[in-house]
Amino acid sequence: MEFYSPKSIYNTKHEEDDSFETQMYTVAGEHDIFIENMPARQKDDHKVYAKKIQKQDGSYKYMIRTAKDGKFFNPVSMYGEEKATTFLDSVCKSNDKFRTVSEKTFQWYLKFLSTKKENWLHHAEREAE
Repeated sequence: MEFYSPKSIYNTKHEEDDSFETQMYTVAGEHDIFIENMPARQKDDHKVYAKKIQKQDGSYKYMIRTAKDGKFFNPVSMYGEEKATTFLDSVCKSNDKFRTVSEKTFQWYLKFLSTKKENWLHHAEREAE
């Protein structure tokens, strides 16, 4: 005899569970390895600014870290306002938010991370609008 068990919202898989392989990119100078001539990290930490996630079905999901104001994170800011965090910001308001973007926007942002030239960041922001 089988018992009926209704589907629970707690047992459903989330989209992140479908990931097969993740490539994590950072700014030039903070990299561990190079992936396709772009600076990358081997582990996921606070220095990861872009992610390329390959799903089980072979498709890709492109994600870019966002700053508190919702724009793309700028780790090489001249003023350093993105890096300045207080205790409340680090505990209560997590800055580890990633936004899903198109492949073209992702490529512009990777050029910004590898060259540290802010005009590539502006191209990526315009492409995302």
